[in-house]
Amino acid sequence: MHYKFYIMLAMHPFFILNMAITSIPSLIRAARNQRSQADFAQELGVSQSMLCRYEKGGANPKVEVIERCMRLVHWGDEEREPSVDELANKVRTQLGGADQAPLRVALSKLIDGLAVG
Repeated sequence: MHYKFYIMLAMHPFFILNMAITSIPSLIRAARNQRSQADFAQELGVSQSMLCRYEKGGANPKVEVIERCMRLVHWGDEEREPSVDELANKVRTQLGGADQAPLRVALSKLIDGLAVG
């Protein structure tokens, strides 16, 4: 079962783009945001060849890489960590519609699974 995660990607302070993030490779590419693989790999602390494998789905990135990419996609290059309230408001805004009910159920199951593990 596939769910599309629609994420607001800030490309410019006055321009917001809706992007469908459906996999780890698409998350990595969205976070790279047109930067060269070499530059982005250095920022993530991985080799360019490993970043290429992440983007092609040939390797799974470490949790730290995924978290960094999610932070870049959601918050840009801001150094500060978003507050719990900011994150909750973003989730409410993005997943509040009736058409997002299946995604909310899937996320709930994922969170429950992570809590057990």
